Amino acid sequence: MYDKDKFSTFYRDNKDLLKEYIEIRMDLIRLQGVRMLSRSFSLVMVGLIVILLSLFILFFLGIAFAFWISDLTGSNVAGFTSAAGLFALLLILTIIFRRPLFQNPMIRLFINESIPENEEEETDTN
Repeated sequence: MYDKDKFSTFYRDNKDLLKEYIEIRMDLIRLQGVRMLSRSFSLVMVGLIVILLSLFILFFLGIAFAFWISDLTGSNVAGFTSAAGLFALLLILTIIFRRPLFQNPMIRLFINESIPENEEEETDTN
């Protein structure tokens, strides 16, 4: 029924194959982790660049708006106070709508970026 010699022979013959298989699987897991980390890092870097450039645009538009209102009213105080009020309104709206505008899309984006391409292809074919 059970032959010890056959099992030990089988184990001896396949020991190197098993070690190689485990090493290859570990390399694969490590490479998948590196890929996911690099994709996430590049996504964060692009996000930071977009945010920084958007802040510059918003800053200069705010200054232009303040000077425009200043010209209309004849008062720098009124112009820059109006610009500050507009930015305060934008801040309040951003805080109120942070989940649907920022958090949920970012979560979906990170989840989509972390799914390997081969899993995406498998789900497309099913």
